[in-house]
Amino acid sequence: MGIARRLFLGLISSLLLALSLPNELFSWGAPALGLVALAPLFVALAESGSYRESFAIGSTFGGLAHGLSSYWLWFFKDFRFWTLGTTVIAYMIVYGTLGLYLRGTLKRGGLARPLIFAMAWAVFEWGKSSGFLGYPWGLVAYSWNTVLPAVQIAESTGVYGLSFALAFVSASIGEVLCGPPARLPGPTDGVAERTPAGRLSAIVPPRPAWPDGRYASLGNLVVAVLCLVAIYAYGLVALERPREARGTVDVLLVQQNVDPWEGTEAENLAGSIALASKALDSAGAGADLVLFSESTLRRPWNGFQRYFSRTPAGYPLGSFIRDSGAHFLTGAPEILDYESFEATNSVILISPEGRQVGSYAKTHPVPFAEAIPFWEVPAVRSFIQDVVGLASGWTMGVERVLFDLPTARSGNVRFAAPICFEDAFAYLCRRFVLDGAEILVNLTNDSWSRTESAEIQHFVAARLRAVELRRTLVRSTNGGVSAVVGPDGRVLDSLPLFVAEARLVKVPVYVGEETPYLRFGDWFAALLACILASLAFILYFDDVASRKDSP
Repeated sequence: MGIARRLFLGLISSLLLALSLPNELFSWGAPALGLVALAPLFVALAESGSYRESFAIGSTFGGLAHGLSSYWLWFFKDFRFWTLGTTVIAYMIVYGTLGLYLRGTLKRGGLARPLIFAMAWAVFEWGKSSGFLGYPWGLVAYSWNTVLPAVQIAESTGVYGLSFALAFVSASIGEVLCGPPARLPGPTDGVAERTPAGRLSAIVPPRPAWPDGRYASLGNLVVAVLCLVAIYAYGLVALERPREARGTVDVLLVQQNVDPWEGTEAENLAGSIALASKALDSAGAGADLVLFSESTLRRPWNGFQRYFSRTPAGYPLGSFIRDSGAHFLTGAPEILDYESFEATNSVILISPEGRQVGSYAKTHPVPFAEAIPFWEVPAVRSFIQDVVGLASGWTMGVERVLFDLPTARSGNVRFAAPICFEDAFAYLCRRFVLDGAEILVNLTNDSWSRTESAEIQHFVAARLRAVELRRTLVRSTNGGVSAVVGPDGRVLDSLPLFVAEARLVKVPVYVGEETPYLRFGDWFAALLACILASLAFILYFDDVASRKDSP
């Protein structure tokens, strides 16, 4: 029953993590579950009898946690096996490998093993969220997205500071549940473990036996709770910090609640234009910027202006832009080569006179959907087209772009427009702000997910960017969450999910703060990685020395 019990604990942990994140039962997640979600996994790995078993525990946990929290990937067109099935398999391997590492740290971590577990978990989430294959969803920190004081730590450590603290609490609870180790025979002076040894023992003492071991376990929990309390107190102070906007921008959010992959371009445009016109008439005021969501246009603006001067038939897009007197930002493809159909997934800015004055092509595409590695290899291309069913991917953009927006009350405002899930990547948004972006504007097409949890999960990930960089985030989506987020993470305005609506909102422009995260990026996660690497280095040479000394 031993291995069955430990696998069951891994399953329980995956369920707790999935329920702690935004889901269909708890729309915005459950912070209380986020505190304990990793405790059963800690116990299972700490009690595992072999590395093979720890791999199985990690695989079970990772596959189920990903499948339950991102189950909405099942609704991605007709590619459900590839979007959900293959990612579950991939994460089973990834988390299985993590299980191997965590078992090693728990067996050699001594008294500090909850702390080392938390460090490893934060570094893992950093790695999971980075690079071409990065997927910054399902982070334990997102379970506390509604605890506004706690998320303020992101301005210093990024999201991984909160992940570390929550993992530390979970691991400390798991340590208490594990109990102290059995006393070893012989003159151990009350010490129940002979490892860690050598140079590492001076840094990480071994766990003592009963009763000292129980006190040590409770001590870990106290330290972890104090760490979380300190983060909360830091947040309370940060929320009281005075901030003054240099001005505001009048922005029209248009949420058409129509999947652009369904229906015709003309029908979808007609709906969006009708919503926008009604909202402007009701407001009795003009806008500086009108936002339609990603994928609203299915053809470029340049080269097709005559088409848009006649489409849709009742009220053409060209006429609407001219009548609004506002700049217009929308998603649209940009054709690079009409013979090979090479195109970019872009956003374009059109002036009130109907001239395209800027465009940005997505630089971090969805892997294996928008960008396909080795596409130029005939065998790969045939497999993707004939088996997967994708005709081709998008061509990646090659540079970051800032847009200049003349406004009525704030002069020229520079903004960046990360596309779709790009607003979930902290590194990219940080670079935009370093380039000079004063606000972040995101256009997203998520309505294909058909679930509120998918929309909220994306919003929660994006919301952290406003806190990290202390800049206003504006999101205009076709299903939700369309909102304005202030630099402290507060939602200043939002539209209801899956409702066709448009609203004129005031967007404050903040430019005065330079946060530690803006200056140094993911320094916290990198520091934890260096500490873990140093501990591994010491362990390696201690093992080498012990083998030489053994007869």
